[in-house]
Amino acid sequence: MPGSVAVLKMSPVRLGGQINEKQAYFHHIFWTFPPCIEAFQHCKPLVSVDGTHLYGKYGGTLLITIAQDGNSNIIPVAFVLVEIISDRHNGIKAALQAPDGGWLPPNAYMAFCIRHVMANFALSFKGKDARRFLVNAAYAKTEVEFD
Repeated sequence: MPGSVAVLKMSPVRLGGQINEKQAYFHHIFWTFPPCIEAFQHCKPLVSVDGTHLYGKYGGTLLITIAQDGNSNIIPVAFVLVEIISDRHNGIKAALQAPDGGWLPPNAYMAFCIRHVMANFALSFKGKDARRFLVNAAYAKTEVEFD
């Protein structure tokens, strides 16, 4: 698609401590499309990232960045395919906490995904009432609703 952005990163293959110039392996690819870029300008100032592990011949992790427009429609913003990633990876934490990275308040805030919090909560608390209270508190828009 004309105007699409794609960045492919390959890493050199090392054999016996030396770089083999004739071979490279996939490291990651990032891509987005013009309609996604245009729509992002009209979205709420909140970006979410989620991913799924790919299984089969090639593996890796597919990540997607999404935002919401004024009508709460979900807009895909960008995609990336990486070898492997974990939300507990120290590199992610370091990047978010870097003073010059732009990911600190007041420019950016970190939050937890209620679906993942709920899944972990359900491992310890089996009652449906407790799970319902957690979800209601998480989706509360005011302190009164939260209480």
